[in-house]
Amino acid sequence: MLLSMEDVPGTTRVDQQAEFGAAERFQEASVSPDGAWLAVVTSGAAHSAGWLVRVEAREPKPAAFQYGGNITIGPWSDDARRVVFVQEGPAGGRTLTVVDAERLGETVEESAIPVRSPEHDELAPEERVYEALAWRNGELLFRVGGERWIFDPDRDEVRREG
Repeated sequence: MLLSMEDVPGTTRVDQQAEFGAAERFQEASVSPDGAWLAVVTSGAAHSAGWLVRVEAREPKPAAFQYGGNITIGPWSDDARRVVFVQEGPAGGRTLTVVDAERLGETVEESAIPVRSPEHDELAPEERVYEALAWRNGELLFRVGGERWIFDPDRDEVRREG
């Protein structure tokens, strides 16, 4: 067994001030391409949490959190360094968070890199439906609002595809 619920903290530290219970049961897991990491999603009564776990250490680090919604695991980068967590909110929007295994912190805020198009704030909440398409040369190709974008996690930069 790679991981049991006893290995997962009972609460998720979102930032320095906030902690929430979202670790009552496993929802999904995905092993990195090199087998060194495990991305895990747990859920509680009303929230979901994403965790990144080095397989040999079995110490989950908080990676994503969704109030009143759901999280699923998107694609891993080919080099097994980054994974996408797909967060579905209670209002129907869907956003993406990239987590870099080399930049994990003790809180979601420290570990998570939100992926947003430059037009994110102009979109109505129900139009904010992000879809992770694929990793290509260390960059994430994604779609939102019918347009395709590229996220470069090294530069924390988004540009239109093409």
